[in-house]
Amino acid sequence: MSAQARTYHHGSLRQELVREGRALLIEEGQQAVTVRELARRVGVSHAAPLRHFRDRDAVLGAIAADGFDELRGHLEAARGPGDLEPRLTAYVRAHVRFAQQNGPLMQLMFASTEGETRDEASRSSAERFFTLGAELLGERDPSSMGPIPFLLAATTEGISALAAAGRIPPDRVDDVVTAAVRMLLPQIEQQLG
Repeated sequence: MSAQARTYHHGSLRQELVREGRALLIEEGQQAVTVRELARRVGVSHAAPLRHFRDRDAVLGAIAADGFDELRGHLEAARGPGDLEPRLTAYVRAHVRFAQQNGPLMQLMFASTEGETRDEASRSSAERFFTLGAELLGERDPSSMGPIPFLLAATTEGISALAAAGRIPPDRVDDVVTAAVRMLLPQIEQQLG
């Protein structure tokens, strides 16, 4: 998106504000995302966004929810049939690639998944995302999950954060993902067994 204000013509103002907010988040960081700035960039009055969002935190929550839904869509391929190792590798690779392309968005998404700062839509999107990972590992009841889903999440989020920050050279990311999956696979297979 351009930093220039443009005129909002039609469609869903809420979706346009989320889309523009995401672009602003990635371009300039979370502190730049304000209701006033989004209204300016979309070309509506300063009060218009408040018909869709109670405040800035609600806008950020909607951006995070949209990010979780998009990421979950990228990870759905790992849910299909076939051997676990390639599916798990595809899952982690997709997560890391998303982080490399959307670093500030990932920081927002994973900064907090609970608490009063998250609205219901954001919490629900985050839960659907985390449920997908747990299902890949054979977990069906989130209240009684073992340690493996948390270990996979920590590994995946860690690799993603390092890759997004450039701390893993881009040409080494796939090697790191492959090594991590191979390290975790025996524990995961034991849990699934």
